Amino acid sequence: MFALSTNGKIMKTVSIILRTLTAITAAAVLSVQLTVGQATLHTISGQVLDEDGYPLAYTSVQIQGTLTGVSADTEGKFSFLTDEQGTVTLVVAFIGYETQTITRPVGELDGITVTLRGGFRQMQEVVVTAGNYRLKSASMLDGRSAVDMATTPGSEGDLYKSIALLPGTQVAGTDGKLLVRGGSSRESQTFIDGMHVLSPYTASYGMVSSRGRYSPFIFEGISFSMGGYSPEYTQSLSSVLPLETKDYSPASKVGVNVMNVSVGGGGTQAWSGGSASLDFTFTDLTFYNSLFHRSTKDIWKKPYRDYALQNQLRFDIGRNGVLKTYATWSKTGFDYLQSDPFTTDTRNLGYDENDLYLNTTFKTKTGNGTALFAGAAYARNEKDITGGLVAGDRVHILDSEIHLKAKASHRFGNTYKFEAGVETYLKTYDFSYADTDRFREKLDGNISGLFFSNDFTIARRWFLNLSARGEYGSADDSFAFLPRAALSWQRDGLTVSGAAGIYQQAAEEDYLLRNPGMRMERNYQSLLGAYYEKRGRIYRAELYDKRYRRLPLEADGIYTANGKGYSRGIDLFFDDRELIRNFEYIVGYSFNDSKRRYLDFPETATPTYAMRHNASLTVKYNNWNLRSIVGLTARYASGRPYDDPNSNRFMAGRTPHYMSLDASLTVLPCRQVILYFSASNILNRKNVYGYNFSPGPDSSGRYASSPVGLYQNQSFYMGIFINLGRNVAYEASHF
Repeated sequence: MFALSTNGKIMKTVSIILRTLTAITAAAVLSVQLTVGQATLHTISGQVLDEDGYPLAYTSVQIQGTLTGVSADTEGKFSFLTDEQGTVTLVVAFIGYETQTITRPVGELDGITVTLRGGFRQMQEVVVTAGNYRLKSASMLDGRSAVDMATTPGSEGDLYKSIALLPGTQVAGTDGKLLVRGGSSRESQTFIDGMHVLSPYTASYGMVSSRGRYSPFIFEGISFSMGGYSPEYTQSLSSVLPLETKDYSPASKVGVNVMNVSVGGGGTQAWSGGSASLDFTFTDLTFYNSLFHRSTKDIWKKPYRDYALQNQLRFDIGRNGVLKTYATWSKTGFDYLQSDPFTTDTRNLGYDENDLYLNTTFKTKTGNGTALFAGAAYARNEKDITGGLVAGDRVHILDSEIHLKAKASHRFGNTYKFEAGVETYLKTYDFSYADTDRFREKLDGNISGLFFSNDFTIARRWFLNLSARGEYGSADDSFAFLPRAALSWQRDGLTVSGAAGIYQQAAEEDYLLRNPGMRMERNYQSLLGAYYEKRGRIYRAELYDKRYRRLPLEADGIYTANGKGYSRGIDLFFDDRELIRNFEYIVGYSFNDSKRRYLDFPETATPTYAMRHNASLTVKYNNWNLRSIVGLTARYASGRPYDDPNSNRFMAGRTPHYMSLDASLTVLPCRQVILYFSASNILNRKNVYGYNFSPGPDSSGRYASSPVGLYQNQSFYMGIFINLGRNVAYEASHF
């Protein structure tokens, strides 16, 4: 999102900034140390055994809520130093065994023996493994955490950019949004605490690419699903991203952050039975552009600015109840001079956006173990765009949604779990365009559904899910039955699973304005995959096949739901944390074959956002003696298809392949401070995402072309995160 110049003056400026940040950090560290005093180091050591007294090699041992921990050696022994004080909770976990937690004063954890119990595995909360990446920050089994995600090179601290490095995702276009398994970005939906998020990305228009609105630090669990997901989630054809905020915050905290593009701060006030959190961030690219992208200083009339406010309230209700309210508001604006690449014409493009999201959820468990959930969410996104198509025009879009949901689930022993629920979406879309003429259209509709899910343990290692969703859409006045099934087999760290199901999603508003009664898009998915995790290594392979029906198709200016297509491929993933001490290697590869006949396509062809090959390699070095994480990510994607009017074949063109090498450095100089630096595309490759062509041919009969790319080839991001209390900064300064 931000450019990095490589000339001498700029590098000198960067050097000055780094020295200044180092001085600020040193002062912050000294201030914190004067506040909390010199910490006493404690040794935590011991051995992990199974029930028969045999050592469990490579068991994960970690202090809950921190980055401090190790993996046991081949004899099950472990030892590490910590400056934690008072009572701590030690979490000991190993695949196939029940996780053990030990809560004691830190001085009593030297020379302990931990015994892990095995035996019949209870049915998991999610038995469908196909298509899912579990990224729960509290989980010791997958090893992924909010800090892992935020510090991955190429993520720039952004949740969606971090997820986009997983196999199955594809290199984002100029808008920066998530692309999954040959689908467009609108086929991926986000949910917070089970409630739908209408607008999960920041502004994206013209020269500006989007980022995710939400920090990974505020979530307890992140479970990214590229298929086979629960019928609880709807209106998605490619993926869902359910995010779960923390149910409680045990301690008060206050934090601030200073970055080269923004400043922010906030905190949490905790009390017995609840907590309140507030965070504010102001982003302004004026300073950044003046340092790293001076060539655009005459283009920007008003550089990108964003004001963002987040708030969360949590209350314990009764013995098992939790009431949470989560609210975010942001205001974004920018104005720049847009040039026509084929003429000398210019025009100002102005963008203003107001986004509001609010949800309230309540969950509890009755005396007989039945879990109950109720939630309500309201979202409102308003955009004003001037000069978007021609000079002086104006587009106004008001998009709003109310989402209501209730569900209940009950587990019958270790062999059966039943869940059922109902929900409704009330949606409004108001679009107006003003130029020489004025056009205004408004869409109102609702989507209501009921869903149920049955999870069975059908044998010691076999798990079966049978589920379905019934859904009514007011736009086409239709009811749909959407069945799904999944089967998993597990043994000694290996899981083999398959899933199949039917999914649907309403057509995009631009096409519903032209045909308000257009039927919902339909997708038939089947998945087959294998997942293996043992001794710090993860292997994953998955085949998928998606069949699209009822896609929007234009003919003679009329849009119908007669389009169709397919997307199929294979995803491969490897994660190794044990090959070389302190190093982690993550390799991902995806092959995708996708074609569609939709929109104004005269024939079946691969859409512009679907790339056949995507691959990434991430190497991270964790040195806890130096309290630092160093990372490199290399990413490759084959060329994107585009339609060249100089060719007789439709969509026959291919852009040059995409390549990027990204780097990051995270330093934890003390428990209260994080330093983070990242640079993307450090080799300064000029990646091309497509081509624009002149409206008419030249004298030789050819159409002139202009490459489409980001207005900056590189980005540079740096920041300081300081916790002003006794808690560690990487618990998240604001939540």
